Amino acid sequence: MAWGSLSLLNISKNEAEAIMKVLLAIVALSLLPKIVNAAELYREEVLTLEQAQDLIAGCESYSVKHELAPLSMAVYDASGNLKFFARQDGAVFVTVEFAHIKGRTAAVSALATSELAKIEFADQSQPLGIRYLDHLTVVQGGVAVSSVSGQHLGGFGVSGAPAEHDEACGLAGVKNMLASNK
Repeated sequence: MAWGSLSLLNISKNEAEAIMKVLLAIVALSLLPKIVNAAELYREEVLTLEQAQDLIAGCESYSVKHELAPLSMAVYDASGNLKFFARQDGAVFVTVEFAHIKGRTAAVSALATSELAKIEFADQSQPLGIRYLDHLTVVQGGVAVSSVSGQHLGGFGVSGAPAEHDEACGLAGVKNMLASNK
């Protein structure tokens, strides 16, 4: 609307600006519920420190029950950032790095390292090369961590026992975490 035509409406320029501001406010407020509802459509869950501690506790319970050697355990969030680490007394030094790599791999891939191994070696003549990437592994013992709702939260890497027990220990941690969050 041109300011020259305001005289036809019998209002001043200041009155017209005030009316426009009110109209814009009404439009903005009418859109607000739609914006709020759209924000609720996607809600990202994050791995909490309490959940990470529940993972470790579940793994330690499994370890005691099965009389495993001392373990190193690393919990990573879905972005591959370290959330929590524990090294039991007597755990061999090399288990530290293996736990980290297994946990990070499961976190960023959202797959157990044993599942990645199946993918890696599905075609023996042309492996994918995952095992050659820095900070990733196909060695069993890393498990993906999901929430009760199924959203990927991160990865949990365990090292120190035979590989199948490392993975079982990680899965026991996930089971414990899920049971604690119900």
